[in-house]
Amino acid sequence: MKLFAGVAMLVAALVLASPARADHRYGPIFTIDPENARALIERGGVAPVDLRPEGEFETGRLPGARSVPLATLVSRVDELPPAGVILLYGDGPNERLFRAYHFIRARRAGAVYLLDGGFDGWRRLGYPLER
Repeated sequence: MKLFAGVAMLVAALVLASPARADHRYGPIFTIDPENARALIERGGVAPVDLRPEGEFETGRLPGARSVPLATLVSRVDELPPAGVILLYGDGPNERLFRAYHFIRARRAGAVYLLDGGFDGWRRLGYPLER
């Protein structure tokens, strides 16, 4: 029964998310806009992962986010949930974030999204932050 509930939640999250697909040098990347990302976070079942340096994480982050700076991602990837929905964000889209996205997607079974507009896009909309 738990497996069915988990699968149902993942399917619902994917439908709600309305991801956009963009092709980059490393392959397709699924993004999610801040409005839908906020809805996923509020419903639970999504793991926001902050790829910014630790000092920036400490000044403010998305609700429930964990810090896994890009510089430490390779050695800490096993700290990420093996399944479910992961929401990655950083300072903004760039090649390092795209590589991180594909690195994580290749190592886990769940859905991975990159927050469109990154942390700055979230903050500009006035969405809640944790400190």
